[in-house]
Amino acid sequence: MKTINKVIACTTALTLGIAPNCLASTFTPVNWTISGPGTTNTQQVNLDEYNLSYNLPGTEGFDTNTWTISTVANADGNYNFDWNYTGFHSYYEVTAFLNTFNPNTTLYSAGPTDCCSSPSAGFNESGSYTFSNISAGQTFGFTVGGSHFDSALRLEGNLNLKQIADPVSVPENNSIVPLITLGLFGAYSTLRKKELQTKLTRI
Repeated sequence: MKTINKVIACTTALTLGIAPNCLASTFTPVNWTISGPGTTNTQQVNLDEYNLSYNLPGTEGFDTNTWTISTVANADGNYNFDWNYTGFHSYYEVTAFLNTFNPNTTLYSAGPTDCCSSPSAGFNESGSYTFSNISAGQTFGFTVGGSHFDSALRLEGNLNLKQIADPVSVPENNSIVPLITLGLFGAYSTLRKKELQTKLTRI
């Protein structure tokens, strides 16, 4: 009976133009690494979520420092991510940036600013990005970093990445009619079969 209810629920949802769980898309999460000056850390939060952090204390930010966050595609297709970039790059003449590579896109770029307009005294930026038409085995990812010009001598930050599955494409209602009919017929047939088996058992 649970199977029948599931079929009916799925076909009903499709009729209403809703993507039910029975059509939920799947994807294989990628693995991330970070490289660059100072101390770096990779933390896997969940199967599809990572924190990539850097810490470069005791250095004057006269020159821009850059960290590379990269991964290798495990299949052809699109790779979608929600991102959150936080950090502290000191107070005076502060800059911060977040870019992608393969392809090259600027997602965030700010500064130089002084205390205490962001990114000075800290920053917290969020967004979403899709790497489109990536080939299996291709390397892609992000670059983060920035600079400052004061005696606090601190550059630290974290990029949180959460991989998102491609949206499910729901067919037009008129193309769903055969599926609904087939699904309901199958559900009815299953129910009738179980009823007959029950009757035979009682004889």
